[in-house]
Amino acid sequence: MLKAFWRRTTGQHDRPEPHAEGPGNVSLTEHLTHTGRYHLERLHTLVGLRYSEPVCLDSDAAIRSLIHYASRIQDQDIQRELLLLYLNCPPAVQDYLRSNDILDVDQYLRAHRPPGVTE
Repeated sequence: MLKAFWRRTTGQHDRPEPHAEGPGNVSLTEHLTHTGRYHLERLHTLVGLRYSEPVCLDSDAAIRSLIHYASRIQDQDIQRELLLLYLNCPPAVQDYLRSNDILDVDQYLRAHRPPGVTE
């Protein structure tokens, strides 16, 4: 109900629902929730402060690049923010992050599957 109200007030009712798209067609900038954006900004800040990795978060490619970079770093704080970002994404975005080469091969999130789901 709140989502429908938000879409009506912001004029975003013309956009498709995240679950209506395939895993290869998800736009991260459009489908991140408010909490997901918060954790993305925290992840961006941590990576920038600790590794001086200048990234502008204005496009899907930049966000994918930041997530890929963060997934390769063995830093507990960065891994925590990456996990919180992942957990606060809609299921379509989670599937997208796991199905593509965004997360590092050794990243534990990539191997995560909900109980009862097999490939």
